[in-house]
Amino acid sequence: MDKDFQDIQQLDLEESNNQFSGGEEPGTHGQNPRRESPFWKGQPPSQTFPKRLCSSFHLSLLALSLNVLLLVAVCVIGSQSTRLQEELRTLKETFNNFSSSTLVEVLALGSHKGSMSDKLTSLEAQLKKQHQDVTADHATLFLHLKHFPTDMSSLECNMVFLQSNGTKCCPVNWVKYGGSCYWFSRAGMNWHEAYAYCQLENAHLVVINSWDEQRFIVEHMSPFHTWIGLSDIQGPWKWVDGTNYEHNYQHWGMAQPDNWQGHEVGAGDDCAVVLANGFWNDKFCAELYHWACEMKHNITV
Repeated sequence: MDKDFQDIQQLDLEESNNQFSGGEEPGTHGQNPRRESPFWKGQPPSQTFPKRLCSSFHLSLLALSLNVLLLVAVCVIGSQSTRLQEELRTLKETFNNFSSSTLVEVLALGSHKGSMSDKLTSLEAQLKKQHQDVTADHATLFLHLKHFPTDMSSLECNMVFLQSNGTKCCPVNWVKYGGSCYWFSRAGMNWHEAYAYCQLENAHLVVINSWDEQRFIVEHMSPFHTWIGLSDIQGPWKWVDGTNYEHNYQHWGMAQPDNWQGHEVGAGDDCAVVLANGFWNDKFCAELYHWACEMKHNITV
């Protein structure tokens, strides 16, 4: 701006000089020494006023254009900023709505999950109870099926008893096997008490004569040790019904009988017992074990 002002002042000065020189013809007196002398070292000839005026106008127009462009840019940026703020606000509201709806769905899902968990727990309990009931029914049915042949045999025996007017079959709770009836205790006694009990039932402690009978005894007495009718109280080993011991079936365990003498009363192991594993062992007769009685099937009462 300062330069433009100086240029305008220079133009005014030259115009004043032209007025003082009048309308003289160009010549020696009216010539400008800067044009006539090549050795003139003053200021270079300045531009004319119209040219300088046009140059100032262009500069002003350029500045005005730049200002207009800057104003347009500010308006555009302001508009875009407003639009971006509006979009940001809309996005924030959308996000808040999404968060709220998602939270509601999560809470509903959690509630639904809790309800489903309760239902699953209830169903599991019902299935477990039904399984227990089915298992119990299966066990009961299996027990009935297992005893069905015995019940049929007992019924048949009772029919025979009525038809024969006195024929004795196996008593109630006795088990028929081969030509004998067997009874298995559910409590413990010493050998002498068990011997006396069987005598009162018109029977005797069981005498095992074969492997098949041995297997039958073990099947019905398991898992209890059981007294049998074999002892060496009077010296050698003898069966209570007089069966020959030496020539009869035997099933002693390893290193048995050992007739151990370590009891406090000084007595040895004089009575035979069938262990839960099926092998025979000689035990102290005063010990308490289950026992089994045997009677012949053709005995009548």
